[in-house]
Amino acid sequence: MSDLNIQLCPETGICSIVKQDGTKIDLIPNEVDQLREASGKPDAVRQALAQIDAGFAEGLDAADLDQVSNELN
Repeated sequence: MSDLNIQLCPETGICSIVKQDGTKIDLIPNEVDQLREASGKPDAVRQALAQIDAGFAEGLDAADLDQVSNELN
């Protein structure tokens, strides 16, 4: 089970994804849209995140990628 904290601001569309160790990535609305388009395709989700922060994306496992897909849709 993934332990990401995914916070999406409904007013601005800005999203923060925080790992349990405190490492985080911030996404602007068009980046969130890219993740939504990649939803259900773990490799595409990882690739979208890697364009923002490759190190963050590499540290995500399959459960994390599923959680991102599920929570942003």
